Amino acid sequence: MEAFFGVELNQKFEDMISDLTNIEDGLKGLSSEMVNLKQEMDPQEFKEMLKEARALSFEYAQQVRDARQFLEFYLKSDQNTTHIILERDAYMKIYQIYKWDGADVRDLKSWIKDLKEICEKVGLNARDLLNFKKLTAQPVPEDIAKFPVYAMDRQGYCLTGPDFDIVMHIEEVREAMEGS
Repeated sequence: MEAFFGVELNQKFEDMISDLTNIEDGLKGLSSEMVNLKQEMDPQEFKEMLKEARALSFEYAQQVRDARQFLEFYLKSDQNTTHIILERDAYMKIYQIYKWDGADVRDLKSWIKDLKEICEKVGLNARDLLNFKKLTAQPVPEDIAKFPVYAMDRQGYCLTGPDFDIVMHIEEVREAMEGS
């Protein structure tokens, strides 16, 4: 169960596709190297090259098997499975956001960006899912919360902006508030 919830499946799918692409390229390279196996080679060198090619092809076969098993497990249903996985990833990302440690607001900004991308695929609105009052990090000072500032890290950098995508220092926020 922990393995299921401990990984972002959408990212895992993308990684699998990347792995399969790398395997494909590796197999093409192996095929090209097979051309170099000539009869004029030293017999010992030929044996070593053949041994390496065999080991490499076995390794690629194992990687393909692992990818196939992963994809079979998660895709044996239908399109609903993908939707459910993406929804699960969205809620896992929300959990990560709510457990933010307050160290660097750029981490929070990145996670929110990831959440928005997942939500777009599923048809959810990230704004409806986020409640910045549930963040476990330090609260935003009342005087700047109305700017609006959604979160502030330990160094005084704040997450703001209509799309939760602008980082400003608390002093910049206060200056902007005075100027308006």
